[in-house]
Amino acid sequence: MHSDRVLHQAVPTRSLPAEGIPAMVWSARPDMSCEYLSEEWLRFTGLPAALALGDGWSRGVHPEDLARWLDTCVRAFDAQEPFCMEYRLRRHDGEYRWVLDRGVPRFAPDGAFAGYVGVCVDIDDRKRCEHELARALERERKLRTAVEEAGRLRDGFLATVLHDLQSPVQAIATWARHLRGQVLPTSEAADALDAIERNALSQDRIISDLLDLSRVASGVAPVRRHAANEPLLAGTRILVVDDDPAARENLEKVLAIAGAEVKAASGADEALETLREYRADVLLSGLRMSTGQGYSLIRAVRGLPAERGGCMRAAALTPAERPEDGLRAVAAGYDAQLAKPAEPVALLATISRLAEAP
Repeated sequence: MHSDRVLHQAVPTRSLPAEGIPAMVWSARPDMSCEYLSEEWLRFTGLPAALALGDGWSRGVHPEDLARWLDTCVRAFDAQEPFCMEYRLRRHDGEYRWVLDRGVPRFAPDGAFAGYVGVCVDIDDRKRCEHELARALERERKLRTAVEEAGRLRDGFLATVLHDLQSPVQAIATWARHLRGQVLPTSEAADALDAIERNALSQDRIISDLLDLSRVASGVAPVRRHAANEPLLAGTRILVVDDDPAARENLEKVLAIAGAEVKAASGADEALETLREYRADVLLSGLRMSTGQGYSLIRAVRGLPAERGGCMRAAALTPAERPEDGLRAVAAGYDAQLAKPAEPVALLATISRLAEAP
């Protein structure tokens, strides 16, 4: 016996559809063969009743929907439960239109299953609207994604530019402060250097504010700023390697002015020996030392374990007359390149950028 729910929804066999109903009504026997199609159904499909009745009522179903249509019908007839499905039905002019088909089981007074009765409704206009809406929503989603990605790229580019600008500005302020101490306080040079330092610090504050805004917009907490009188490279440990004593001494002097802790080596072997006990933050090495030690040094450093300095940042000093050495240095493992002899501002800016890199 059927459940009360199914019996309540069932249609008795005497309630077969009548002619003249302006709807696509159908009824089928328990074996799924069609026994009745309303005039509206025949008019919509353009099929004659002789072809549509029996097993022919599936002729108008779209080939891509036929398997789903048949599976839904078979499952419903086996379970003797109501069903509802959407599929495309060919209209008399050859156009396939979406219809909503609802069917309910029929039972004889004694409870015997007598087949189904159902009705089809043309929902093609609604489906087209849904399709257009889905396409519009997808276009809007893609546009929103593109705008968000463009915003991220813009913010990332701005942050990179600002960060690249900040190191030279800080280096200018540091060098101007040092030079100001080498001239008479009342001299015109002292006034000029004071103006340079003051403007550089002002630019640094502006860049820092913009970087903070960029970080906040990206969901990253602002970083701690250096105090105006704090050395640029305070706490930064640097290993300088060069076989030219004068060049090595000059580099040590400039870096020390910026507050860095500096150790020096005259060649690759001495540098590697120093790294056994000294953990440098940045390696600054001449590239064209004797027997190409600049290249062998960076290869050896990159082969060290991380705790020995294998991942530390490194800058190469290359001859100004050989610009191609810069590309070779980066390819060999250096993170940056400076023309030798390095200008103080460029040197401090580069080392500051490398020291702050993650």
